Amino acid sequence: MKFGITTRLAIILALIGFAVSGLTGFYTYSASRSLLVQSAQGELMTSTRVLVRRISLVRLEISRNLLVLAAQRQARIALTEQNALAQADLVEQFKQLMKVNPAFFQIRLISAAEGGPEVVRVDRDAESLLTVTGDDLQEKGHFPYVSEALKLPADQTYLSQITINHELGAHSGQGKPTVTMAAPVMSAQGTALGVVVINIDLNATFQLLAADLPGK
Repeated sequence: MKFGITTRLAIILALIGFAVSGLTGFYTYSASRSLLVQSAQGELMTSTRVLVRRISLVRLEISRNLLVLAAQRQARIALTEQNALAQADLVEQFKQLMKVNPAFFQIRLISAAEGGPEVVRVDRDAESLLTVTGDDLQEKGHFPYVSEALKLPADQTYLSQITINHELGAHSGQGKPTVTMAAPVMSAQGTALGVVVINIDLNATFQLLAADLPGK
């Protein structure tokens, strides 16, 4: 069957139309996909910046708390004397700080004496705050958060790597992902007498951080 010129032109125009429609659809899809990818990348970058900033602020806040505790006169007295009043005052300060910071599951004052004995220790146990005393206090001098923190100047804090807490008697912190921060307690002559140590529950911390991220 022979087609006339008009029919041939109509077929050619139809094919061209199909080709143009196909190309238009392809480019529209590509452009939409690129816009979606760019939008997702932008949201991810925003979330990353927010998270990094929030983590930095959390670390700065904990460092400030540590430095305030380490500068307390009661901390120096507790490390150099068997002073029950100074120890009791520190216990109260530790508990007050843990009440307003649910991610803190342990705060301790540890001596620089041989073995690194704990002098004051408060643990979180479920909804309670426990004062650990007597034979339940342990020696921690072999842990980096003690040995390394003792080498720091008075205005700096130690930050450990993320670990799973396997220390004995950690109560609510047992088996949880944690980081440990510490600051040295200095004598009037600038000698490290011991360290103040805060153990942070990362599960609770990440829940607080997630609340600051942009919604979907």
